[in-house]
Amino acid sequence: MIPEPPDLEAWRDRLFNVGEPIELTEDEFQTYFPHVDNIYSHRSTQRYKRKPFVSHYWDCRLKGRPPGTPKSDDPNKKKRKRQARERDLCDVKIKITEFFPGARALLANEAESGVDNTGSDNFFASGQPGVPMQTHPNGQPFGPLGNGGNYRPDPPGSDGSRYYTIQRVNGNSQNGKGEITAGGGHKHSLEDSDRVKKNSVQRHFLKEEKVKRKAQVWLELASETYKQQDRYVCLQGARHTLP
Repeated sequence: MIPEPPDLEAWRDRLFNVGEPIELTEDEFQTYFPHVDNIYSHRSTQRYKRKPFVSHYWDCRLKGRPPGTPKSDDPNKKKRKRQARERDLCDVKIKITEFFPGARALLANEAESGVDNTGSDNFFASGQPGVPMQTHPNGQPFGPLGNGGNYRPDPPGSDGSRYYTIQRVNGNSQNGKGEITAGGGHKHSLEDSDRVKKNSVQRHFLKEEKVKRKAQVWLELASETYKQQDRYVCLQGARHTLP
């Protein structure tokens, strides 16, 4: 995990305010999404038999979810102290589509031939996976932080590698059909999400720091114990050498 990758704040803002579908390389996704996974909570994953991708559905964490079944009724077991948050504070939902290596070329060939072997009747319609929504006049898709003067000459996956798209959706149906791109943004700020939970990168480095502090405490205790034992041995030796 990278604690401070380039343009981090711009990326976090873009991934918080998802408007048009965003395309990311695998490296970009693995670098930047862990910095915003505190905003969203994973709900489900849809796998397909004849499609070269997997769809992951996430809700805004402030939407909340019903309380789960208690793991144990044993009164002797220590329970975590939790405070239930108010539910339905935000309705934003996103879909992260993970395209397997070689998927872009496969989908492009099927689009050109007009043959859809993926099992979806409207797979290549505007807004569906594999069809960039935001493009430069020459047909190349914009980068996730791009504008009219900053677009990708080689879109993610064009070299045959794995890539991802992130888009807003309003619900989903079986096999990913019937989805529609949703409008409207979060009903709260990015700072509100950060107050609710820390992202994976923050938690990772906090855990590392905690382990280091614990190791340092043990080293200090061991050093002090050794010094005390050394002093005891010296005193014992001095006693035996007295006339």
